[in-house]
Amino acid sequence: MTYVRDVEQSGIAAAGAAERSSTAVRAWITIGFLFLFMLINYADRAVLGLAAGALMKDLNLTATEFGSIGSAFFFCYSISALVLGFVINRASTRWMLFVLAIVWSVAQFPMLALPNFTVLLVSRMLLGAGEGPSYPAAIHAAFKWFPDEKRTLPTSIITQGSAVGVMLAGPAINWIIIHYGWQAAFAALGVVGFGWGAAWLAFAKEGPVTTTVTASGAKLEHVPYLRLLFNPTILTTWLTLFAAFWALSLLLVWFPSYLGKGLGFAPQSVGLLASLPWAGGAVVILFFGWLSQKLLTSGYTSRAARVIFVCLGGLVGSACLLALPLFAAPEMKLVLVCIGIVLPNAMFAPAQAIQGEISPVAQRGAVLAIGNAVASTAGMIAPLVTGRLVDVSASQSAGYEMAFVICGIVVGVANLLGMMFIRPQEQARRLAGA
Repeated sequence: MTYVRDVEQSGIAAAGAAERSSTAVRAWITIGFLFLFMLINYADRAVLGLAAGALMKDLNLTATEFGSIGSAFFFCYSISALVLGFVINRASTRWMLFVLAIVWSVAQFPMLALPNFTVLLVSRMLLGAGEGPSYPAAIHAAFKWFPDEKRTLPTSIITQGSAVGVMLAGPAINWIIIHYGWQAAFAALGVVGFGWGAAWLAFAKEGPVTTTVTASGAKLEHVPYLRLLFNPTILTTWLTLFAAFWALSLLLVWFPSYLGKGLGFAPQSVGLLASLPWAGGAVVILFFGWLSQKLLTSGYTSRAARVIFVCLGGLVGSACLLALPLFAAPEMKLVLVCIGIVLPNAMFAPAQAIQGEISPVAQRGAVLAIGNAVASTAGMIAPLVTGRLVDVSASQSAGYEMAFVICGIVVGVANLLGMMFIRPQEQARRLAGA
């Protein structure tokens, strides 16, 4: 009888181990899909900046008008993230991500039929509406597969899909634009988006993690939204994300144009050079994600693992942008801008984990989406400010340089305040107690 019982228990243990292994495999395949999701997402955004020269020439746009198109994208991005944030809490992430991918894809095609300023503006606004909830929805989907202490690395992998998207798409889109025109680049991205949507719908399912547990072991249940959203850790995390979005919007909308018109690099090299910050970003985001998860599993607090090192990196980036006027060589300016824009964006992955750490699961999707909406308002302001500076400055180069210095100030202030006030475990304990 003892032998039979041992065999039965061994069988149950083996079945449990097989099930856990199968769940782990599906979890990482899901992360792969979400990585591709963000890759396509950012390629869709980057095409505007890469096509800036040809677009502005063909449609006879001023720098201010072109900047307004970038701002309109982020306006709809913010509104959509805010409106759909509460839907993320309740909707199936499988279906929501599919619908969002289809919206991006549809938004690429109007410029093929009617290439003018109004159609470009409306199509980019539609793209912004589709992309606003995309990142928080993807992170919410990923968090359903991993407990808190194992979330930073998967989040970093998903986040660096944005960098890889532009690294791969930059040279490819630039080549399509040179050989077939900018409209063909829009169409190619639309087709790719439809393909991802079909594959995702066939594979995806919801993850099994349904409870938020604080570092002290307490379960976070429902928290009043006013108490949650006005939490000092949440607010300062959003501020660092605001600074990251400011840098990111300059990278997406104006950086390729800056390379050609501000620094004088040849059009054939712009696609490759424009991918440099994204390549650096991929390494930085993955490194900070790995370091954060390593520190967490080694017993360090989430403040040490997710806040201090990342905010220090943001301050270094700020210093690089503020130092830009001190150098004359285009190559040195390129290095400073790349470092200055990349380091603030390292906050994207840990910021999601910080918000997830102190948000109940039933409210997490809304918190992530509202944070994305608030932070992305920087993308409404920065491109328009930059376009105006380029138009009114003594030279285009001087206008771009002033825009990057302003970015450095925003990044420096935000990360300094982040180091002072982002305290996830302390705030999670308070919310759990409340």
